[in-house]
Amino acid sequence: MDQITLNKKAATRIIILFLLVQVLAGVIPVFLPESLGTIGFLTPSLVLFTLGAVGMIAIEKRFHMHFPFEKPLNKQKKDVLLWGIAGIFIALFAQNLASIIEVQLLGSPMESQNTQMLVEVVRNYPVFILLIGVAGPVMEEFVFRKAIFGMLIEKTGGIGAAVISSLLFAFVHFDGLLLVYSSMGFVFSWLYFKTKNIWTPIIAHCLMNTLAVIANLYFL
Repeated sequence: MDQITLNKKAATRIIILFLLVQVLAGVIPVFLPESLGTIGFLTPSLVLFTLGAVGMIAIEKRFHMHFPFEKPLNKQKKDVLLWGIAGIFIALFAQNLASIIEVQLLGSPMESQNTQMLVEVVRNYPVFILLIGVAGPVMEEFVFRKAIFGMLIEKTGGIGAAVISSLLFAFVHFDGLLLVYSSMGFVFSWLYFKTKNIWTPIIAHCLMNTLAVIANLYFL
């Protein structure tokens, strides 16, 4: 089986797994006892997203998912780590610039409803920082960067793949802040392409989400 076929199979399975996790995370709490309250609603998401993240890593390994522009992690661990950390600040800059444009010109709300909701979840149940800061970002990077960006880049070029994957990334957040999430997605795509490794945007995304929650909890 050639590499293109392996990549298509892996990308399809990653996307299907993502959709399945989203559906089950919404459906399972409906069948749980109401007495469990908020924890009963949130726990399935934590478990499913964790399994989803592990599953996507397993899919990548099983199908040896690799694109021509990529390089192995073991040959550039230092660059991946450094750019992953630097990516936090690049993404924050892009996010803040996009937020100013969106609020001033488009009249969007200044605060992300998603962010505020997640902050309250972690405030009451700290363990869910694992969902927001690790499992969620890992899944999103494998879907929108590894699967979608990776499969599109040969057909649309880097910019086209980044725009399409970033817009899809923004749409799935259902937050109304399309430009803000798109700008973040574009930065993560750029980090992926620059360092030729998916773990760079994963590091940046995980750290950015974690720092955003901590900042909202203790400093804002």
